[in-house]
Amino acid sequence: MTTNTPIRRNWLARLRYSLSARLLALFVVIAIVLVLILSTAFGLAFQRQFRDSIQPHIVQYLEYVLRDIGDPPSLERAQALAQRLPIEIYLRGPGGDWSSSPRPLDLSPFHDWHAHRQRPWIRGKVQIADDERGRFLIHVRNGDNDIYLVSQGRDKRRHGGTWVGAGAISVLLLLLLLCYWVIRRLFQPIAIIQDGVRHIAAGDLAHRVQIKRRDELGDLAASINSMAGELEKMLEAKRQLLLAISHELRSPLTRAKVNTALLEQSSARSALEQDLKEMEVLLGELLESERLSGRHSVLNLQPVAVNALLDEVISEHFSNSQLTVGHCDEDLYLLLDPVRIKLLLKNLLDNALRYSPPEQPPSLKCQFDGKELQLLIQDQGPGIAAEHLPHLTDPFYRVDPARQRKTGGYGLGLYLCRVIAQAHGGTLTIDSTPGQGTVVTVTLP
Repeated sequence: MTTNTPIRRNWLARLRYSLSARLLALFVVIAIVLVLILSTAFGLAFQRQFRDSIQPHIVQYLEYVLRDIGDPPSLERAQALAQRLPIEIYLRGPGGDWSSSPRPLDLSPFHDWHAHRQRPWIRGKVQIADDERGRFLIHVRNGDNDIYLVSQGRDKRRHGGTWVGAGAISVLLLLLLLCYWVIRRLFQPIAIIQDGVRHIAAGDLAHRVQIKRRDELGDLAASINSMAGELEKMLEAKRQLLLAISHELRSPLTRAKVNTALLEQSSARSALEQDLKEMEVLLGELLESERLSGRHSVLNLQPVAVNALLDEVISEHFSNSQLTVGHCDEDLYLLLDPVRIKLLLKNLLDNALRYSPPEQPPSLKCQFDGKELQLLIQDQGPGIAAEHLPHLTDPFYRVDPARQRKTGGYGLGLYLCRVIAQAHGGTLTIDSTPGQGTVVTVTLP
C-alpha cells in the first residue's frame, strides 16, 4: 500500500499538469457549456413552438374524444375509447366515480390552468392544464358531472428514452476517447523531445531528436538538434585547443627542466623545479582527460589481479603513509587498464591524505558482489558542504577558489578520475558530511 501511494501521487501530479489532460478537460467544459446553451435554446424554442402549433391540435384531439363520450357521459364509450386511444379518462358525478386507469387522478402535478374557448357541442366550463412530463389535461364541468381527459406523457416512453440516453452517452464517451487519442497523437513528440534533451544534458551531444514533422513541434526538434550540433562543434574546438596548447607547452617545459638542472643547488632552484613539476602534472592530466573523454577513447585492457594492483599503488606512492587497506575476499581478476586505474587511485588517495589528520589516516577498501567491483576511499577530514558535491568532478572546479599550492592542484584530479571510471563503464560518486569526512566510491563492472 505504501509503495503504490507515491506512484499514484506521481501519476496524479503528471495528469494534473499534462497538456493532453488540460486540452481534454477544456474540450469537455466547452462541450458541456455548448450542450447547455443549445439545449436551453432548443427547449425554449420547442416549448414556444409546441404551445403555438402542436398544443392546439392535441387539445382539439382531446375535445373530439370528449365529444365521442357524449353528454351525459357514457361509460361504455369511455371504456372503449380508453382501450383504443393513449388517454386516461376519469368521470366524477352523483352516480359515482369511474376511471380507465387503476391509478387515482392526481391533479397536483398540473399547472397553468386556463379556461378554453367554448365549443357549441360542449356545455359547461372547460379548463386545460399541463405538467412537467408533457401531459395535458382537459377538465369539463357540466352540471354535477366532471370529466377529466389525460394524455400520456414521457413516462410511457421512458424505456425508449433510457436507451436513447444511454446511446447518446456512449457516443459522447467514444468522442471523448477519440479526442484524447488525437491529442495524445499530436503531443507524442514531446516525450521524444524530452528524452533527447535528457541525453544532450547528460553530455551526449551527438544525440539527435528523431522527429519528422512539419508543425511547431517539428520545428522545435530541429532547433534542438541545431543547438546540440553547435554545442558539439564549440566543445570540440575547445578540446582541440586544449590538446594543441598542452602539446605545444611540452617542448618549452622540457627545455626549462633541462636548464633548471644546470643551475646550482639552491632554494630558488628547488622552488622552480617544484613549479615545473606542477606544470608537467597539469599538462599530463589535461592530455589524459581529453584522450579519455573523446568518442574513441582507447584503454589498454588486460586481466588484472585487483588485490595485487592495490598493493602496487601503496608500495609505489604511499609506502611511508599509514594507510588502511582492505583487500577483496577472493583473488579477483578483472579486465582493467592498470596504468589508468593506478592513476585514479593515486589521485584519490592523495586527496584523502591531504585533508586527513595525521592520527586518522584514510582507508582503501575493496568490495565485490559478483557483478561489480567497488573501491571505497574514506577519510576523516573536515568534509565538504553539500552544495559543492555535484560539481567536484567538473573540470577546474575548486572548493577553495584561491588555488593555493597547499590546498591542492587546479581542479583536474577528480575530473580525470571520473573520466577514467566512465571509460571503464563505471561511475564515481562522492558522499561527504561536514565534520565527519568524505567517502569516494568507484564502481567498475
